[in-house]
Amino acid sequence: MECGLRALQELILLVRAREKQKIGRLAMNTNYKDKKTISGDDQEAFNEFLAGKERWNAYVEKHGDDTEVDFSGIDFPKRRKNVDELNFSGYRFPTKGVVNFGNGNVNFTYANFGQGVSFMCANFGEGDVNFSNAQFGEGNVDFRMANFGKGDVYFYNVNFGDGYVNFNYAKFLGKGMVSFNEAEFGECSVEFYCVQFGDGDIGFYKAKFGKGAVKFNRAQFGDGYVKFNGAQFGDDDVEFSYAKFGNGDLEFKGAKFGNGTLNFEHCEFKGYVSFQSMTDPKTLLKISLRHSSFDKSLDISDNTFNCIPDLTNTKLTNQVSLDRMEISDNYPPKGDFDKSDGERLCRLKELAKANKNHQQALGFHVIEMRAKRYNTKLIKGKTPHMLLDILFDIACLYGQSIIRPLLSLSVLTIVCACIYAYESSLDYFPFCYGLLYSLSQVFSFVPAGRSITIGILDKLFPCETIIPDGVYFFSLLQGVLSFVLLFFIGLGFRNRFRL
Repeated sequence: MECGLRALQELILLVRAREKQKIGRLAMNTNYKDKKTISGDDQEAFNEFLAGKERWNAYVEKHGDDTEVDFSGIDFPKRRKNVDELNFSGYRFPTKGVVNFGNGNVNFTYANFGQGVSFMCANFGEGDVNFSNAQFGEGNVDFRMANFGKGDVYFYNVNFGDGYVNFNYAKFLGKGMVSFNEAEFGECSVEFYCVQFGDGDIGFYKAKFGKGAVKFNRAQFGDGYVKFNGAQFGDDDVEFSYAKFGNGDLEFKGAKFGNGTLNFEHCEFKGYVSFQSMTDPKTLLKISLRHSSFDKSLDISDNTFNCIPDLTNTKLTNQVSLDRMEISDNYPPKGDFDKSDGERLCRLKELAKANKNHQQALGFHVIEMRAKRYNTKLIKGKTPHMLLDILFDIACLYGQSIIRPLLSLSVLTIVCACIYAYESSLDYFPFCYGLLYSLSQVFSFVPAGRSITIGILDKLFPCETIIPDGVYFFSLLQGVLSFVLLFFIGLGFRNRFRL
């Protein structure tokens, strides 16, 4: 019995050895140079792809430089075994792909990578790279220091899962388009720190970012268009500080931001920049373009912010469009002005004046005065001139309002008319006489007003030689207040219809 089992085992080993020899002879006879596609459906190619950097790179070198790599539709979790995270760090792909060939020289469309993947330091060659509609699981997605060639790079409609997405120091060379249009990022941060883009167009149209920060610090953009139109950002910060943009336009039309900051400090813009008509920009806690330089026009029109856009220390060589840009009436949301608000508003007022938008400049001036008043109160406490400032604000919004002083004057006139009628010596309540006398005090500078004053006094106090002192006191007080309110009304008309 034992002899039979031993003989059976030896037979099995002999069969396996012959099979390995047969596979080896087939591999030796395979002419990889003739294969134009490395397909994920080929078990040998799939095994080599998962075998590590050395095996894969050696396998790729056996093929021609114009070979396409096609792993489209591959479901890695179903086909790999005992691997929690895919690691393709340092992988090389065929170097001389044909640009705009088919779906891409490196094709991962509709691939499912499972629980995280790393393409750190990968070299994707010179052809197109297509990850459109790919699915990344809950793990991290790492493309640090990856090199993309001259072709187009597509991450269209990719779902990056909830992991950390890292493209730091990646290079997108050449004039090919880079598309993250409609891509969906997870809840962790997304980083493109020091990324170098080529001269092709760059699209993040309707891309959705999660709750994490989005960082493009020190990124370098080429001369293509950069469009974040319709993109949605989470509640964390969006950072572009020290980024450099080429001659292409940068647009954020319709973009939506959460309760975070938008930072474009120390940036260089050679093309047109537009933040026009962003979706609900009131949620932004801060927007800063401080110390940035613009070689062409800047457009921030059609937005209502709940913060003060910071354009201080900016270099502007063309027009800045602030049409219909407003600061929310709820600002500051917690009642506390920032110490830099006065400086920011002064810069916005300066730009509005340069655009001949007098009404907008007045609006910025009102908030500027309130900010300065708040900061002065914190430093010195309340002073008499601050009380006058507050009264000026309440009475006429620093000369902007016509309705407020007009209503105040109307109320003052009616109240004083009632007082004069009450003080009258007549047996009834002569409100009409009191109103005429009150109006004569309002328009005392009119020659007819003086004669009306004397005549109405005779009607209010007939047959009396002594008029109560209270009437004289209120007449003087009303005359002073009326003069001030009339001045405020005139100031409001002057500011409203100033050319």
